[in-house]
Amino acid sequence: MLSSPSRSLTRPIVDYLLEVDAEDEHDRLIVLIPEMHLSHAWQRLLQNQRGAVLDRAIRRNTEAVIARLRFRVDTR
Repeated sequence: MLSSPSRSLTRPIVDYLLEVDAEDEHDRLIVLIPEMHLSHAWQRLLQNQRGAVLDRAIRRNTEAVIARLRFRVDTR
């Protein structure tokens, strides 16, 4: 488990990815980001912000490949 004294979401993950990439020879580091695809637009605005924030931080600071996995959730 990663922890952050400042409750930051991106910094501990980016630091961990940099550490893993530096300690071992990998062909390619792949990060899977799960996201919920909800039926209403207002629900998507509330739920999916973390994936976008993580995506930008990881792309900006690492060479990792990112796959965002969207799962459809019917909330009717």
